[in-house]
Amino acid sequence: MSRARANTPYFARSGRHARSAATGRSRVWYLLLLVPIAATLWVPLFNRDAPAFFGIPYFYWYLLAWVPLSAICSAFVYLQTRDRH
Repeated sequence: MSRARANTPYFARSGRHARSAATGRSRVWYLLLLVPIAATLWVPLFNRDAPAFFGIPYFYWYLLAWVPLSAICSAFVYLQTRDRH
């Protein structure tokens, strides 16, 4: 081990400090996960029958539309927050 490396704290050698700073910035992406939760739990937003979509009331197709949208949001957050090392 070189002399300069021996005097460097462990967290600086391992990149742990740099990763924690990046993690702080990437935690903002987790707020995107609140969108599908709020959109499906806020019932007054979709508590009606019209407009119908192929005869399916708005209440049902709105909630069913959030199934793939939630998966897309989750995948996007995962891709933005995964460890790239």
